[in-house]
Amino acid sequence: MGVITARSRIVLDLVPPNEPANRPFGDAAAQRGAPRGWDLLGTVPVPLRHCVRDGIADLVARHRTGTGLPLKCCFPMGQGGHTPFERLRFIRALDDYPNMLVSSEHGNAFNRRFYQHHMVGGAFSGCQPQGVAPAFAEAGLVDPEGLIGVFAVAPFVLLIDHRRLNGLPAPRRWAELMDPLYRDQVVFSGWRRKDEGRHRQINTFFLLSMAKEFGLDGLARLVRNVPALLHSAQMPRLAGTDGSPGGIYVVPWSLAALCPRRSETEVVWPEDGALAYPLWLTVKTTHLTPLDVLIRHFHGPDLGRLLNDNRYPALCPEQAPALPAGARFRWLGWDFVRHPATAKLIAAVRQTFTDEEPRLCA
Repeated sequence: MGVITARSRIVLDLVPPNEPANRPFGDAAAQRGAPRGWDLLGTVPVPLRHCVRDGIADLVARHRTGTGLPLKCCFPMGQGGHTPFERLRFIRALDDYPNMLVSSEHGNAFNRRFYQHHMVGGAFSGCQPQGVAPAFAEAGLVDPEGLIGVFAVAPFVLLIDHRRLNGLPAPRRWAELMDPLYRDQVVFSGWRRKDEGRHRQINTFFLLSMAKEFGLDGLARLVRNVPALLHSAQMPRLAGTDGSPGGIYVVPWSLAALCPRRSETEVVWPEDGALAYPLWLTVKTTHLTPLDVLIRHFHGPDLGRLLNDNRYPALCPEQAPALPAGARFRWLGWDFVRHPATAKLIAAVRQTFTDEEPRLCA
């Protein structure tokens, strides 16, 4: 899987708050629920979080030593409690927004008024470097407006449990997941407590991608083939075992590759493209110079190597991603995610899932 073995630097959050010179990250007891005042507010998928945070800590410490200029960073680790990310969508004033945002969140980073006034108004830049690999460019992952910079993707692929398929052919394209042949075989990510009748989280990105390509009728056919939802981390643990609820798992490539039962399972990169879930950043244009060290890090080769080694293909032009031969990506598209009508489609997608949810929770 790669190099997610770096030492933890959580100790940085235990330094007394009256010693700011030693604190690349803020005090855990400070107002961490407020986005205002951060040079960098960031998050990445959980499997990467410790190593990416450690790299930032080392970088800003060296920067402070070399220049005397501190950078105030917040990188919540998911230990519970409120984080500044929960407040982003309520911000109206530009000064209240972090100077640099790094995110793997699918939405809720901007409200529409803030987006139209400040993002469209030129207050932010994605700082995307030229020369990304063709697979990324062909999928349209480079923002034509230059507002968002994608520095890596989490590709969603298919983890096939041949034992559970019991002789059925493994699907090779996304449209095949809607075939009644695969009734009670398709598992995607979601989470709920055992005593709850509704899922607290579902993979809306996957459902929206399917609805965009195949319509709500196609999505309904797919959901009828779903026997259960699982947390993504459970999928490689169960695939190929007696407890496997389905034969086709929709799962990030980084997790699919962890499944140890290789004789029973197979990772399929769909012929029509893995679904590309972006890891992205945006920076206030007034702070491009003071934050250049962070911008170059996120778009640069050191982080690119870490991402590629752990199957989060990086868009860094200096690091060619190690992809399967002929691998393609599918991405919703910037025009689509920015269109006001997309919010209505998201609501319809969730309703399509909700209509089948009682069966899945029975």
